[in-house]
Amino acid sequence: MMIQFVVTGYWMFLFTFLLANLLILALNFLSFFQLRETSVAPEPEAALPLLSILVPARNEEQCIEACIRSLVAQTYQRLEVIVLDDNSSDTTGSIVQGIVDELAPTQAGRLRLLQGASLPEGWIGKNYACHQLSQHAIGDYFFFTDADTVHAPGAARAVIACMQQLEVKLLTAQPEFELGSLGECLVVPLLNFTIMTLLPVALVRLRPEASVATGNGQLLCFQRSAYEKIGGHAAVKGNILEDVLLARAVKKVGDRMAFVDAMDVVRCRMYRSFSEVWSGFSKNLFAFYNYALPFALGALLLNLALFVVPPLLALAAFLLHLSTSVVVSGASAYLLAVVMRVLLTLRFTRQRHALALLLALCLLHPLSIGLECLILLNSIRCHYQGTGVSWKGRQYNRQNASKGRNSGSEIVAMRQVNQAKHEDIRKI
Repeated sequence: MMIQFVVTGYWMFLFTFLLANLLILALNFLSFFQLRETSVAPEPEAALPLLSILVPARNEEQCIEACIRSLVAQTYQRLEVIVLDDNSSDTTGSIVQGIVDELAPTQAGRLRLLQGASLPEGWIGKNYACHQLSQHAIGDYFFFTDADTVHAPGAARAVIACMQQLEVKLLTAQPEFELGSLGECLVVPLLNFTIMTLLPVALVRLRPEASVATGNGQLLCFQRSAYEKIGGHAAVKGNILEDVLLARAVKKVGDRMAFVDAMDVVRCRMYRSFSEVWSGFSKNLFAFYNYALPFALGALLLNLALFVVPPLLALAAFLLHLSTSVVVSGASAYLLAVVMRVLLTLRFTRQRHALALLLALCLLHPLSIGLECLILLNSIRCHYQGTGVSWKGRQYNRQNASKGRNSGSEIVAMRQVNQAKHEDIRKI
């Protein structure tokens, strides 16, 4: 009797959760604001704010040229592109310098290359690179983007127009994910799946609570005053998930933000092999749960219960000629998850040559979830053993992940210095 009660409760919970996921997904399809080049009305250049596009780059020789050329080619004229070579051991810096040297004299100030300083104790590398970039930027808006992104010519104009239309101080966005290897195709789409089935994205803009903030470091555009109000990257200097924390900080000080669909104007190849997927997600995944072991293990068990156990139960019951209801229930739960993956793939895939493969891999959703759970366990192991994860030639472990939030007085002092610098530049 008790076993029957537990089994019935499990299936009821399972389908309630999955149907809630499906409802959130449907709402997001209807409400996810899309950035489009063609939707932006032209404005006189003199009326546009000055935009600083800031690119931290470390060992990015495979992708940096495409990124920087796409930024220099923006139709938005009142901008500066600043790249910081974060002590790369490859040819990243020389590639960017080559593009600087190619620019016509009339575009000489459009692109600058900075050499990053040595990483101080307590800082995550990317955060310190972004901090240095902000110290050299003179724009009214700070547009942080990653070196593995490529931007359509109208991307910058679309971002500024969207921020003005929505009246927000921070805009973050979901780019198109470019996928190559099988490992990328299995794991990377789970980023979209998680956000779009759990977070009603309209709430990011409509609600003031920091708990419904989200950030994506591939595209973070701040109004300068809002960035300085929260203390910039110095306020999150030791945090791996700086993008999410910066977004929460914006809401905590009473400013508004939005999370939008930028797939038509920005694309990103996050990783280029399963090995990179494993290392990259191992660096970030436990941090996503704020290094809270009960929370992380609870999420792991929930994912297994929702997406891995049902098809296994259905298969076992079918092969062993057990309860038909278990076969039907398990298969139905599996199909619900697959349907959500298929809908997301159709909605967010621009790589038409890869669409058939990505749709077929939706059938392997339980395998994708299983891989994610293994990566989470590895992330937990690396954290507690202190071995950390090697990424871009740096070691990320619990020591450098746990250090480094500035005191309130340090943040206030930095704001004052930044504001004074900004005003001095404006007077020139």
